[in-house]
Amino acid sequence: MSTPALEVRDLSFSYPDGRRALDRTDFHIHPGERVALLGPNGAGKTTLVLHLNGILRPSAGTVRVAGLEVTEVNLMEIRRRVGLVFQDPDDQLFMPTVRRDVAF
Repeated sequence: MSTPALEVRDLSFSYPDGRRALDRTDFHIHPGERVALLGPNGAGKTTLVLHLNGILRPSAGTVRVAGLEVTEVNLMEIRRRVGLVFQDPDDQLFMPTVRRDVAF
């Protein structure tokens, strides 16, 4: 079997206020598979996705992208492979124009 495109093992995460968002989450996605991440508000979808390119760091467990573990050492390469677009553009674009935002 091929290396998973995405592998999450025993991933746990708690916010600074102590709220547990992820608790021993496990899954893998192989190249060519299509998946949907569904759940109600507050279920942990965004928290999970923010781990995929290292914006958040797990309290426990590992995340691997194409076999590379999401760590400080691999962060630049991981972020070349995993892009993220926020739902609300105001959370992402902070300059008055897209041109200035990209130039930043």
